[in-house]
Amino acid sequence: MQTIHLEQRLSHRYVDTYDHLDEWQDIGTAKLTPPKLVREGNSYDEGGTYLRWATIPRGQNLKLSAAALADSLTRVGCHHEWDCCGCESVRTRVLHRKGRRVVLVTTVGYNY
Repeated sequence: MQTIHLEQRLSHRYVDTYDHLDEWQDIGTAKLTPPKLVREGNSYDEGGTYLRWATIPRGQNLKLSAAALADSLTRVGCHHEWDCCGCESVRTRVLHRKGRRVVLVTTVGYNY
């Protein structure tokens, strides 16, 4: 299991390459299982789909933690002035909650 620090993104003025310039709020931590490939990509612009579980510590707000998981594990956009640069985009969403555990679905794509 991997422990990560969770932050919720409060503003969305910048692409993810410059997301450090946005406003963020500390939420806490979560423990993640390793990602499991559930659908392979096409080896060109689709990198595959992955599932993993996250466990939220007791006393930490579940709703804020779920939103922060998506914000912390999503990286979309690049800073290039041209298309087809090959930059990776990773989108994570919370699929299901059960108690203090959530299922995360992560899709990977490339800018081609």
